[in-house]
Order: sequence, then structure tokens, then C-alpha cells
Amino acid sequence: MGAEKRRRSRVCAQFDAYVYIDGEKIPVSTQNISLKGALFCPEPRLAAGRDCTLVFGLAKDIKVRLKATIVRSSDEGVAIDFESMDESAFFHLRNMVRYSSEDADLIDKELEVPAFDLDTEGGAS
Repeated sequence: MGAEKRRRSRVCAQFDAYVYIDGEKIPVSTQNISLKGALFCPEPRLAAGRDCTLVFGLAKDIKVRLKATIVRSSDEGVAIDFESMDESAFFHLRNMVRYSSEDADLIDKELEVPAFDLDTEGGAS
């Protein structure tokens, strides 16, 4: 792989979650997580290129729902890219990453820089 393209720090952390895809609820466990995506243990039912919803159950009444796309699926793991989330989900995700990081201030500093390039008309490219 070429130069590092990631704009968000990945932190090693194990969180149990569910991926909802085509009406199926598939249990997964993170290997690492960032504000932009996550890597899960291998799961053959999750194929690259598929849209899904990832749900972390943090407490009985706290669920973190993220719309995502599966970008890679292999024997090494399943990588997903977060596409959208509401403000509450972002708040909880940010805390999950910060608490798992060795440098929580670095995680906050990364928020000063967009996680994607803007094209000349102001949209994501």
C-alpha cells in the first residue's frame, strides 16, 4: 500500500456490535475503530461494496447507529467506512475513540481537519 491516506487515528479497541444488512442482524467485534470507520474480525457474510447499518449497544437505552459501507472483506477482517450518523451517535463514537486512545487530545485535534476532500463546488469528492 502507498502513502498513508487516513485522516483519523485508529485505536485498538474491542467493542461488540451488530451489522444490519438485508434484514439480517450479524454480530461483530471491532479490532480497531476511528471516527471514520472500523475494522472487525472476519465475517464471510459481509461482502465489500455493501451498505449496512452498524449498531453499538452501549447501555440498555443507549444505541449508537451508524450508516456505513463495507469497503473490504477478507480473512484479515472486515473494514467499514462510516457514511453518516446523527449528532448523538457522533458524540458517543467520539467518546468511544477518545477513551480507547493513548492521546485523547489528538483525537479532538483531528476534528479541526475535514475527513474528506472538498471539490471546487463545496461538495465531498
